[in-house]
Amino acid sequence: MKTCWRSFRGVASLGLMATVLLATAILAPGAQAYSQSYQALAESPVRMTAVAADPTTGIIYAQENEGNAFFKYDPRTNAWTELAEGPLYSGNNGGATYLGGQIYIAYTGNEEKIAVYNIALNSWSTLPNPLEEGTGNITSGNGKIYMAVFRHFVSYDPATNVTTQLGEPPEFVAAGTDDGFESWGGLQFDGSVIYGHQGNGRNGFGVYTFASNSWAELPIVPRVTGFDEEGPVLGSALDPVTDTYLAYGPYAGEILWRYDIESNSWTTSKIPFALAEKVNDGGMAYVSQPGIEGVYMVQGQQGTEFIRYDEKNVTDLSPSMSVTSVVPTKTGGEVTYSIGVKNNGPERASGVNLADTLPAGTTFVSAASSAGSCSGTSTVSCTFDSLAAGAGASVTLKATAAPGPVSNTATVSSEAIDTNSANDHATATVTVAALAATPAPCKVPKLKGKKTKAAKKALKKAHCAPGKVKHVFSGKVKKGRVVKAGKPGKSFAGGTKIKLVVSKGTKPKKGSHKS
Repeated sequence: MKTCWRSFRGVASLGLMATVLLATAILAPGAQAYSQSYQALAESPVRMTAVAADPTTGIIYAQENEGNAFFKYDPRTNAWTELAEGPLYSGNNGGATYLGGQIYIAYTGNEEKIAVYNIALNSWSTLPNPLEEGTGNITSGNGKIYMAVFRHFVSYDPATNVTTQLGEPPEFVAAGTDDGFESWGGLQFDGSVIYGHQGNGRNGFGVYTFASNSWAELPIVPRVTGFDEEGPVLGSALDPVTDTYLAYGPYAGEILWRYDIESNSWTTSKIPFALAEKVNDGGMAYVSQPGIEGVYMVQGQQGTEFIRYDEKNVTDLSPSMSVTSVVPTKTGGEVTYSIGVKNNGPERASGVNLADTLPAGTTFVSAASSAGSCSGTSTVSCTFDSLAAGAGASVTLKATAAPGPVSNTATVSSEAIDTNSANDHATATVTVAALAATPAPCKVPKLKGKKTKAAKKALKKAHCAPGKVKHVFSGKVKKGRVVKAGKPGKSFAGGTKIKLVVSKGTKPKKGSHKS
């Protein structure tokens, strides 16, 4: 039986998602600058743990804490729906991850099995626990599942059913311990590495590198005074847009820890849960779908509050544009533009886009980028995954243009908040001049015997120019007619002057004279 819950704590519905903005801040601690916001969502029907999101749909899945009930949450409708009951009791919390259309759930108190939920079929199965120890530290990537606890770290390939022992996790000596991961921490896959926090209120933090099959300790999670345990609890997420690892806690606390991967540093903020006792081991998941993007976090075993957290980096992007060459053509010219994009900082910018709507009378030829890719013709769009603070990229764009002045403008944008929109555009202007018309070739016609006037007319018709006229005596050609004018049929450049040799008539005999 499926049941649908909606709960708004008295907040009126606003379109499809009934939410209320709880907190918004622009933070700039040190070199970091970002905007963050929290939204209260429909409360979960029960206390939740083991949270994961389907990246293809944005739907979030979670299991009842200390129970078997299983639910999905649709961010577009702000509604929870009960699904088929899980085969394994969650006990004292669990962790979840998505892989290949299925949700894999590991439990802190179950060293024998993990649960697998098939989204399409709304059905369950179980697998032997690859770690053979209870843990909520689970993530996925490269087609595999990864699990960790204490000094034990494995990968599991569902396609081959093969478990592989991986590099030993750190002791987390910097955090004052020597036993590695607790069962209540978090793991997040980030391409070539996996980040993980120690959990259970402790402060260790590390990174696993696939290339070296080894872990390294990173700066510890900042301690929160006034609590028995001073660090984050079960649950984490990775925001690829801002390139941050997120965790929350401590027990009964309200702190969101944010690790900036590029700056290798932590910042904190307060999560606006309403209840006096805040979070406990629960979970969170990142959703990338436009309009509902953000990190969704349950309150865990402490309560049923449910919150969406969204953050955006704050930075300043600026393009530059110049004309590097104009190659004349018969109809105008081929213009080559050099377009640069610079991230002036202070934070990275993800989803950088350079757009150039070509001017009227201009036709796209090609576009090449130093990083990323370009597409489109009337509007050329070049995208870059991200630009770190201080980094740049360039695009070479070629287009043909009609003769005359041409003004072309490129605009840059990104998923970050831009602090200076005035410099988001760059324009280059050039005057295009077409090639002068190339005259038709001069092909010397047969002119012998023609009168001078007729010969000149024939030369012009053949794209030649009449040259000097030389008069000579000729006993074979009548007076006033052409004796010679180059070799008939021979070609020269258009407009070449052709010398005419014209007869003066028969040469007079010696001693004769005209009367």
